[in-house]
Amino acid sequence: MDEQFHHANSLESIEDYHKQADQILSIINEILSSCTMTGQGHEELHKYINLLLEEVHIMKGNDIGLAKKAKSDLVEKITRYSLYFE
Repeated sequence: MDEQFHHANSLESIEDYHKQADQILSIINEILSSCTMTGQGHEELHKYINLLLEEVHIMKGNDIGLAKKAKSDLVEKITRYSLYFE
């Protein structure tokens, strides 16, 4: 996810944000379907994913200003992944 969404383009349309949100959802669904973690690590991963999903939900809305901010926030959260998980 990190590599895929780091490029920011000020000319992105709302449809671009929707498409990116769908791509992120696909990646998250793959992660969830292959998750074999247990215990506290598992719980923390799901909390982290829920934070990502909040931004994805906003990106799928119709306000381009909010979608742009949500993408920026999402990129920041994705970048911080390595601080909390190996």
